[in-house]
Amino acid sequence: MNKKREAEFQKLRRDLEESTLQHEATAAALRKKQADSVAELGEQIDNLQRVKQKLEKEKSEYKMEIDDLSSNMEAVAKAKGNLEKMCRTLEDQLSELKTKNDENVRQVNDISGQRARLLTENGEFGRQLEEKEALVSQLTRGKQAFTQQVEELKRLIEEEVKVRDTKWSPPTPEFRAGLFN
Repeated sequence: MNKKREAEFQKLRRDLEESTLQHEATAAALRKKQADSVAELGEQIDNLQRVKQKLEKEKSEYKMEIDDLSSNMEAVAKAKGNLEKMCRTLEDQLSELKTKNDENVRQVNDISGQRARLLTENGEFGRQLEEKEALVSQLTRGKQAFTQQVEELKRLIEEEVKVRDTKWSPPTPEFRAGLFN
């Protein structure tokens, strides 16, 4: 019975050793598998951290770009407001200039009308002046002729007076002819 027990005990011991070896082999395989998994997960973590850093860097760059674009948009909006204000001012000035131009055109038309009337009046006055100058010339010639006749009559009278003073005689036919011409 002892032998039988001892044989059983030996068998249990061998089974236990086999089981222990098998367990150790399984444990070693699991440890290796775990170590491989840990290493693989470590690599994945490293890769994910690199990707995360890269994404954070890109995020930072995009944020800076967005800030720049936002700043640019504000500047553009401000410039647009200034340009619209300037445009309204220029439109108001253009409207004023058009009004002034219309007034100037009206004044030019009025002055042109006055000029045309004045030129017509000037032409009429020039014609009247020519008529008056012709009349003055005619009257001057008449005056000169009349003055010559008066001078001639004076001369004749003086001669008559001399003759009468020297001797009185009836008027000569030349004297009579000069009086009635």
